[in-house]
Amino acid sequence: MTNQNPPEVAMVRAGADAPGGEAVAGEPGIERREFSFLVWMSERGIFAFTAVLLLFAAVFVDGFASLANITDVFNRTAPIGIVAAGMTFVVISGNYLDLSVVAQVATAAVVLIAVTNDHSIALAVLLAFVIALVYGVINGIAVGVFKANAVIVTLSTTFIGLGILRWFSGGSIYFGSEDGLIRSFGTSEIGPFPLSMLVLILITAVLAFVLDRTNFGFVIRSYGSNNDATRLAGVNTSLVVIGAFVISALGAMIGGFVLAAFSNTAVSAMSDGYDFEALAAIIVGGTSVFGGRGSVWRTLLGVIFVSALTNIMVLSGFGFGYQQMAIGALIVFAVSVDALARRATRT
Repeated sequence: MTNQNPPEVAMVRAGADAPGGEAVAGEPGIERREFSFLVWMSERGIFAFTAVLLLFAAVFVDGFASLANITDVFNRTAPIGIVAAGMTFVVISGNYLDLSVVAQVATAAVVLIAVTNDHSIALAVLLAFVIALVYGVINGIAVGVFKANAVIVTLSTTFIGLGILRWFSGGSIYFGSEDGLIRSFGTSEIGPFPLSMLVLILITAVLAFVLDRTNFGFVIRSYGSNNDATRLAGVNTSLVVIGAFVISALGAMIGGFVLAAFSNTAVSAMSDGYDFEALAAIIVGGTSVFGGRGSVWRTLLGVIFVSALTNIMVLSGFGFGYQQMAIGALIVFAVSVDALARRATRT
């Protein structure tokens, strides 16, 4: 499947000849271009920055390199990382972000614990999967078919989803069984590695394969770079957008499962801020908010960078306000570099 391309995908690969002018593919290597420091910063800088930050923290920040601290960081980072990996598809498709992950993560967590307590974990997983599909399809149809603004649509489905969840749960906190499967997952380790960390790496690897090695992934990039050329090449762009939002919803569902397992609790407010944190990791990782260019692996590095920076500030005694300012400054810097890099490639 990955070695043979249907005619419409082959046409998209020749996007420079399509109306709109510019090359469709956004990843390096599709077209030859001269070295640009701004482009390197946008596409590869996260590798160097993450390595430098981790080395600095290991040497100069007391307690950062301890196994207990690293394990705690990964346990707290895994849900955000999984959500960000799924949302990367929406951002690369040119639809900016999926705000409804806030409601999706909380819903998945509540459904997992509440339904497992009363029935079985198999039913809980199945019900959460169906809910994720509903979220993804509704968002995808509204944005891909009716061409509604993705921010407005996903903000609306967030409010609807949280309203339904709070009506269903009454704002109650659900606690998992202390000796149940959910709790066991949240506390399990394989060697020195927490299970949540391995799930994060596995999900990242699977989604990276989909984005980098399948025709669907290539068309996602094509659509994000030049949606008119992709549409004129005969691709059903509505299905592309729906697929991106479905993947984002499934990532949010799995992220909600991991979050519930880590805390062994679930409540409707437990995922507040997940949309911003996931977007921060995606942008810092080098995925363009303008669409067409990005990588799930770089999103993982963005998650590690933001989480490590936050952890360093906590260990150094900086308050939450300083953490917010630092992450906000990072986002402004990353978006500015991306915009300048895109301008540089067009001149």
